[in-house]
Parts: sequence; structure tokens; C-alpha cells
Amino acid sequence: MSEQPQDLAAASGAPRPLTVRPVRPAGPDSYVAPVIRLRPQDKEPAPEPAPHRAIEASEADEADELRRAAGTARSVAQACMEVIGGSRPVQQLARWLDPDCYDKLVHRAALAQERGARRASGRSALQALPSAVVRSARVCRIGTDVYEAALVVVEPHRARAVALRLERRRGLWKVTALEIG
Repeated sequence: MSEQPQDLAAASGAPRPLTVRPVRPAGPDSYVAPVIRLRPQDKEPAPEPAPHRAIEASEADEADELRRAAGTARSVAQACMEVIGGSRPVQQLARWLDPDCYDKLVHRAALAQERGARRASGRSALQALPSAVVRSARVCRIGTDVYEAALVVVEPHRARAVALRLERRRGLWKVTALEIG
């Protein structure tokens, strides 16, 4: 029992296809496939799409730059938290941080390591804690090639606030201000 395409279309609720019979040329070996056209179910014309404002290239570039700055801010913030937690060497952030921020992070990581060593002195084995996760990030443009970001970073037992300023220097992003709560 073969069903016609019209029966299948009616059962599925899809528009009913119109089939055009194949045109067979005079030669017995040549065959042209049928053409199937879909007809809309209702006869009303489709509504015209609402006119929308075209996005200028500069706006698209700004949005793309904002996304890149946000991604960089998230990566740097998570890496800083891993440095403080002891699971990442601080040298990996030398490219991203200016010298003042780098020195502050080295000092803070040393304090955290010292504090962790005192806590672990009574334990037989150190447990590896899961790394911090950036929960949210808010990035805004301050000036030409300058962005500021406020991030919430969640660690296993607490949440921290991280604020940083990103500046583009010679085509590379640099963190020029870093505060970790």
C-alpha cells in the first residue's frame, strides 16, 4: 500500500507539496526527476519583515573587542586565583600582568602558600582542592583600548571578588590594576 505525498502532508500538518510530472524526452534512457514545490496553506501574503537598523562595522568591532576583553579578564582572574591557590606558577602570568601587579600577585601567593603550609603541618597528606571558577564577569569600556572588569570567582569554600583593568599595549592586553577580595 503506497501513500501519496498529499496524504502524508495532510497527516503531518505540513504544507501539501505539488508534484509536477516528469518530462520524459524521446530517448528511452533519459529521465528527468520530478520537481516538488511547496505551497503555503493559507492564501494570505506573508507579513513584511520589520525594518531594522543595520549594525555598523564599528559597532560590530566594538562588540567583538568587548567579548575579547571579557574573555581575557575571565582567563586572567581564574589564573590569578590558581596562582594564589598554589596550582599554577606565577611566571605563567608574566606576559599578562604589568610589573606592579605581578609583584603584588607574587607577594600574595607567597603569603597564601605560607598560610597553607602552617595549616597542613598537622596533616599527613595534602589534598588537591578543585580550582576556582569564574561565576560572572562585568566588563565596561573606560577609554580607547582600556577596559575594567569586575568578576565573581567561586572557590570550594568561598566566593571572591576580583577587579582588574585591561589596557591594550602594542596589540597585547596587559592587566594594569588588579584587586582580589
